[in-house]
Amino acid sequence: MSAIVRVSAPSRLHFGLLRFAQQAGLSFGGLGMTIREPRTIVELQLAPEWQAAGPLAERALAFAKRAVQSCETYLDSAFHIRVCKAPPPHSGLGTGTQLALAVARGVRELLQLPALDAAGLAACVGRGKRSAVGSHGFLQGGLIWETGRPAAASLGVLARRVEIPAHWRVLLCSLPQQPGLHGEREAAAFESLPPVPKEVTAELLALAEEAILPAAEAANFATFADAVHDYGRLAGSCFTAVQGSSFASPAIGHFVDQLREHGIRGVGQSSWGPTVFALAADAAQAATLAERAR
Repeated sequence: MSAIVRVSAPSRLHFGLLRFAQQAGLSFGGLGMTIREPRTIVELQLAPEWQAAGPLAERALAFAKRAVQSCETYLDSAFHIRVCKAPPPHSGLGTGTQLALAVARGVRELLQLPALDAAGLAACVGRGKRSAVGSHGFLQGGLIWETGRPAAASLGVLARRVEIPAHWRVLLCSLPQQPGLHGEREAAAFESLPPVPKEVTAELLALAEEAILPAAEAANFATFADAVHDYGRLAGSCFTAVQGSSFASPAIGHFVDQLREHGIRGVGQSSWGPTVFALAADAAQAATLAERAR
């Protein structure tokens, strides 16, 4: 039996983009963090023919074929891929990117090819066209701050990475509603959106660099939690033209406001939603938050 490679990837929370629809200069940029659970886990092995099993098997198969095609000299290689577990797609947790990068890394390891950096790995499976948080987070984990993609680059530049204090916790809340925008609908949404005002980008930069990143480094939970909420609400307001407010639905906005009224400060929508996250200073507070959220 051929060797089996197992790759495990975290989920990603995205707090919001810095900019979009600009005609010149840096594109996109944003802030987010990885979380240990839920994880995406895939197993790969060389095989006589292509096969895939498990949740999101067809997507995993497509990513593997694309990764092989990027290798050029290995086009006759085939793989058996098993997706052992994966969070729901289009839920705001970056599942597509984590699955793609996990598969690409497994393919390259089995073919005994050199490891790639985040830009190279993302490019070989067509990820990171807008946000680079998930791509950098896949390799490094932690709080990821990427300030945008230069015109000649394939992936946004990692400006800073900060380790999240180990005792902090994240509560995930999923409201029963439609999946977040993705694919052609997401592309159409970005095409229709006006540019982010420069003063908004400047305020987001200040929140990230003067509050969120220093607070994470200093383990100052209260400042971190408030600033993450403020960043997410402001970044989300730039999507009002397509989602009606800072949030994907009135129900999500109401839920976030309710949690804030109950004293839960670090709360927001991840990416397009529908996942809402709530930050906790420790495990005991997380248990209390879970009771309140119910």
